[in-house]
Amino acid sequence: MKKQQKKHVSKAENPQTRSSSTSVENSESIPADLIFEIFSRLTAKSLSRFRCLSKEWASIFSSRVFTHSFVARSCERPRLLFTFHVDGKLFSYSTPQPPRNPDQDLSHVVVDNHITIPTRMGSFLIHRPVRGLLCPGDMWFERGCNDSKMMTIFNPSTGQFKKLPAARTRRGHVRTYLGYDPIKEEYKVLCMSVRRRTYPKFSEEHQVLTLGTGKLSWRMIECSLKRYPEIGGICINGVLYYLAYQNDGFGVGQNFTVICFDVSSEKFKPLEINLTCSSSLINYKGKLGAIQFDQVGFFGGRTTSLGLMVLDDAEQHIWSKKTYVLPPFWKNLGVDAIARLNVVGMTGDSEIVFSPSILSDPFYIFYYDVERNTVVKVRVQGIDFVKNQYIYTFMDYAEDVKSM
Repeated sequence: MKKQQKKHVSKAENPQTRSSSTSVENSESIPADLIFEIFSRLTAKSLSRFRCLSKEWASIFSSRVFTHSFVARSCERPRLLFTFHVDGKLFSYSTPQPPRNPDQDLSHVVVDNHITIPTRMGSFLIHRPVRGLLCPGDMWFERGCNDSKMMTIFNPSTGQFKKLPAARTRRGHVRTYLGYDPIKEEYKVLCMSVRRRTYPKFSEEHQVLTLGTGKLSWRMIECSLKRYPEIGGICINGVLYYLAYQNDGFGVGQNFTVICFDVSSEKFKPLEINLTCSSSLINYKGKLGAIQFDQVGFFGGRTTSLGLMVLDDAEQHIWSKKTYVLPPFWKNLGVDAIARLNVVGMTGDSEIVFSPSILSDPFYIFYYDVERNTVVKVRVQGIDFVKNQYIYTFMDYAEDVKSM
């Protein structure tokens, strides 16, 4: 009797079938804008995995509207990025940038491990990210190498990378910078060869490559400012800034100036300023800022003061400057007097962020409040320890899911 009843049960009357059918109908009836909103709240790492599950999803993630919306939302929730290069692989970790409250002691943050990116490039220095992409900044090429004069652009959030064609240069040493034009919505790579082992030092063979234009190729551009460039460029509102020697780079204790490169017009312009080699360029609330110390070379436990210069008017070359006398905090924080710290940037709450240049265990970053003259150290947990490994720390990192 029970078997006979079961035989006459229809699919519509079967609770399990009805539930499954309802689920499918509900998923198909979700408005496209709601699906769009849900996806835009996920991480770039999650989206890179979901891209492989559905052609429709992959199409959504690749659309211009979605990628713009995702980057805009990522800029509103910036992250700290930690990355280093070991044995032909680029390792990267990130964590949401913690909201700093001077009245509360934030003791630690935990990082997420991004996708490890393989690379055939040797050891290289890394520039700060531009809208989620990383670019090597200083490269040497060996004679006779088939991959000579080639470089790669990385997206640490998605694990994607793009090999660029060989730069057109006769030299074995080049400097590269990555910029973004927000008007034309274009990434551009600026490359120049440098003469380092002979004097006078200068740059030559200036060229530009525009990403996302089909077949990639370098274009030679004119540059009358052939001053020897340093590592540490920063792109703010479509203008790329980098440090360069004031003269031929001969001698000790050289002074530096700042060169502006307009990413859209591809024109160079110098700024009238005199900086030391210990200076670091930062984004100060949408303006170019420069931090320099009383100790030439780098910021360390023996540094007693620092100066903050802000470019208020680029056309008139007007800068404002403040000097801060540091408290004797390093000894109390357990920082070695000879430890080398890099300037990561400055928060909107007037805190300068420092990070060690060498990975340690435990690993700390430091927040110096210039208004209160206090410092807080925050432990970063979750980074795989590699002894004596250089590590690069960046703030205001915004993830990007645009396909490379």
